[in-house]
Amino acid sequence: MFGMIVMNLSCMPARLLATGSVLLLNLFIVQAQASSSSEPPASREALVISAKRVAQDGAKATVVVEVIDRQQIEASGASNLAEFLESVPGLGLSRLYGRMGVDANVDLGYLGEAASQNVLFLIDGQRQNALDSSNLRFARLPISSIERIEIRKANAGALYGDRAQGGVIHVITRNDQAKQVNLGLGSYGSKQFDTYLGFGQGDLKASVSYMSAQSDGYRASSRSEQDSAQFGLTGEGGWGRFKLFARGFKEKAELPSFLSFQEFAMTPRKAGAYPVTSERTGEAFGLRYEGKSIKGLTWSVDINEQSSRDKTYEVIQNKRTLINPEVAANFGSWQGLFGLEFSEAQARTEAGKVVEQQSRAIYLQSSRAVSADLDLELGARSQRASTQFQAEVGAVASDSTYQQSALSAAFNLRVAKNLTLRTGALTGFRLANADEVYFFNRETYALLSIHDAVKPMTTRELFAQLEGNYLGNRYGIHYRQIKADNEIGYQYDCGVVAGVKASCNNNLYNTERHILSANVFWPATKSLLVKASVDLVDAQIESDANAGRRVPLTAKQVARLGLIWRLESVDLLANAHYRGSLVQAADQSNSSPLIPARHTVDLGFRTSLSKHWQLSAWIRNLTDKSFYDYATYNGIYPADRRAFYFNLRLTTI
Repeated sequence: MFGMIVMNLSCMPARLLATGSVLLLNLFIVQAQASSSSEPPASREALVISAKRVAQDGAKATVVVEVIDRQQIEASGASNLAEFLESVPGLGLSRLYGRMGVDANVDLGYLGEAASQNVLFLIDGQRQNALDSSNLRFARLPISSIERIEIRKANAGALYGDRAQGGVIHVITRNDQAKQVNLGLGSYGSKQFDTYLGFGQGDLKASVSYMSAQSDGYRASSRSEQDSAQFGLTGEGGWGRFKLFARGFKEKAELPSFLSFQEFAMTPRKAGAYPVTSERTGEAFGLRYEGKSIKGLTWSVDINEQSSRDKTYEVIQNKRTLINPEVAANFGSWQGLFGLEFSEAQARTEAGKVVEQQSRAIYLQSSRAVSADLDLELGARSQRASTQFQAEVGAVASDSTYQQSALSAAFNLRVAKNLTLRTGALTGFRLANADEVYFFNRETYALLSIHDAVKPMTTRELFAQLEGNYLGNRYGIHYRQIKADNEIGYQYDCGVVAGVKASCNNNLYNTERHILSANVFWPATKSLLVKASVDLVDAQIESDANAGRRVPLTAKQVARLGLIWRLESVDLLANAHYRGSLVQAADQSNSSPLIPARHTVDLGFRTSLSKHWQLSAWIRNLTDKSFYDYATYNGIYPADRRAFYFNLRLTTI
């Protein structure tokens, strides 16, 4: 029933989305004005960083940033970051190989198949996306080390440049002095140990976190093992403030390959025809120093180095070094931020294929209070990337250079006492990844030769969000229009290269998306809390032979419903998630059957055994639905079925 309601709502034509927005905006304004004399002032929101790279009051941010604190993450029962992100409104997650998040595809902005290449993943402000097209490695950070997650649901090209077109997932790690241990057990041989230890006092603090997880997986030949660790040290005094970190991760995963539709219907747990074992490792080191403020002027510098190694079909090594100085100052009524980025990155295979990229960027953010109820923010970024390609050891290198720019302008208007309107125009871009500039064997995916004709993808976004608080309820409505030119994506048939049938990545077409999202946080009673959200999406191809067709891997409707029922000694929790049908990946003609719609239900409970001990348990996919979120021209990737998970947590201060 829940899914049917959403499907009926989403049948309206795309052009009616704007009409619906106007009607809802008027309703919200009337409610806010009616409550302005009786409602208490809205509480001050948490500080956010992802709106303009420096901390600010979230209530005054000019773009949509959802802040999720550690308590919310722990209450979700999620055993890893990928599992938690699936519950966030406006964000999609397609799993290929189980609940541990191996090769999961994250979609912020309904960008489809290449979504993970258009979402920027930051840890403490530092870029985590590799130079190649590998999906985000969620195993790189223990979930116990996370203080909060900021999700910027707007293009961030003017702030962060490459890969930020869909938005930003920004993980901020903790440095408190608590000690915490989590033990987890679950179906399919799932085991997890996750710990956080904080030390120090006064101006010097240190922390260590470690996570080890393993699962045999729902399917045959799908065992996964993940280990990650992080060390952090922070200090401050009259000289300024510093933060030092070191982290590393290791992941070994059996990838059971795809199944045909017939195989999925008969034996969804079997391995496919081309199973392979993947081994990934990585480490990162960094230092951030913030100088002492002098007459309203502050400065900082970030230095970090990351490296990773991925052995699947062949060994690919990634490395990046980044230096990022910033200066912030006040100029009359304006607040300004000026920054530079110097980046050196490399992706290298054992066979001698090398992609090296030098990137230089300059960016400026400025904001001011136009009036007591209106804030304005402007931003600009220019980035020059020079890339060299070498097809084999000793070969002559070819190169290309692109200069890309991005702009932003946004407002925050307090329409009424408990009602805020955010609106703006944003642009962004994405450069081709290291493995997107090669032809590769369409059967084995082995890299063949250079394909350096792929141009940068660019986007333009208009957005508006109305957010309010009425009689204790929080609600919001958010509209995004995203136009993309030269969208980069997978092309199955790229001819014959060196006698081998080749695939490649190309600038496929231009696209346009209209996204209307609504959400509510409703304390129905003193003991019952309701959270609900609906996304209605119209994503179409706008050019070439497939103009007018749906963008692959974008649902027309997505809905979530969450209930928390607080009893005397236990909390009962229920989550329902509906995702509409999708066009399969790598099917630019939309000729294959749709990936079917699906709805899942999770049930859980949590209780405190004592002051320091807490127990929680979850049933995932309660109704044991057999479904899949990802499919390509050659087959489908089944999702997990019903599973049980238990977690015991010890926390001391």
